[in-house]
Amino acid sequence: MKLIQFYRQLFLEAINMYEPVWEEDAVSFGYRWHKRNYPLREQFQIRDMDPEYPALMYSLILPEAYLKTTIYEEIKRYPSKYELSIVILNRQVWLNATLQTDKLQDSLMGFLYQSRGELMNILDCIIRLPAETEV
Repeated sequence: MKLIQFYRQLFLEAINMYEPVWEEDAVSFGYRWHKRNYPLREQFQIRDMDPEYPALMYSLILPEAYLKTTIYEEIKRYPSKYELSIVILNRQVWLNATLQTDKLQDSLMGFLYQSRGELMNILDCIIRLPAETEV
């Protein structure tokens, strides 16, 4: 069994017990699940980005309105043990927390809950920027 398959099995067992609403997507680069929460969508991936250790990635998918906020500044200054990033795709903002599995110090659900909490903290700190017509 490859290491990425081991982590997939761990995640399947954990979500079956704690969050059975995750749905798996078929992808060619690893494993991916999504969850549609109100009002935000969530995504979890296990990817073979490194030849030795898979990477875990938790994402919040935000609507286009977040492009007009201070989200870029907040993610840059937020202290985290995860690699935080923003991706703009299909007029949506993907707020990501990534960790190589060799640096994992919690369970998979621990990573999921902690990264979700950190990304939610960032959302709590952002400020809507005024439109140019409001200035």
